[in-house]
Amino acid sequence: MKEMRRFLLVGGILLILIASVVGVAIASESYVISDVSGGVQHGKTTTVDNNYGWKSAPENPNVVYIAVWAPKPYEGYIQSALVAVVRKHGLKPVIAQNITAYDLKGRVVLFYAPVISRADYLLTEERSISGILYYSYAGNAKSAVEVINNGLAFSATEISKSADKFCRASMERLLKLKIANQTCDVAYWWNLKAKVGKLKSENPYEMIANEIASQLDQFLRSDESNGP
Repeated sequence: MKEMRRFLLVGGILLILIASVVGVAIASESYVISDVSGGVQHGKTTTVDNNYGWKSAPENPNVVYIAVWAPKPYEGYIQSALVAVVRKHGLKPVIAQNITAYDLKGRVVLFYAPVISRADYLLTEERSISGILYYSYAGNAKSAVEVINNGLAFSATEISKSADKFCRASMERLLKLKIANQTCDVAYWWNLKAKVGKLKSENPYEMIANEIASQLDQFLRSDESNGP
């Protein structure tokens, strides 16, 4: 009987130790992941020939107008992260409340995210957002806003189709206007999630914002390498 009690005591202590180690590991981890993600790229530059009515846009390619349509507090974090990336590339970021007012005046970045969620657990906290990042070198803001205003299907199975509409609409409009540079890039995420352990000091909103901004960084790098 004593041996059984001793065995149960030792076993209980081992279980507590294992649970403690696992708990510390979980509370110390942090990562960003999404259920669905992807991108759409359209890069086309036509030789400008004024005799045929082709034009260059934007008016000032060194300015990047940024609009973030997302609930707070995501909005502020994402704005800050996008601004930092734009500055890193030697460009001037401008936060635009009415993005269509700057149509074709500078490059345009628009992040649209109508879906968010959160969950808090004993050892971790979780924040997530679902959205689409749109970038137009020519500064085509109007077609992007029209796509949003016309309604988009937002779900894990439909977000890729919704993202594709942005570049298709942009290309169609720029062709009609005979704009030479039709570069358009779109990235999308469904349930872009930051999970942070309670023992970590990371901010889940900043983690998500930095992940989104990293995609803009890739878009701008692509522009630099292609020399639009």
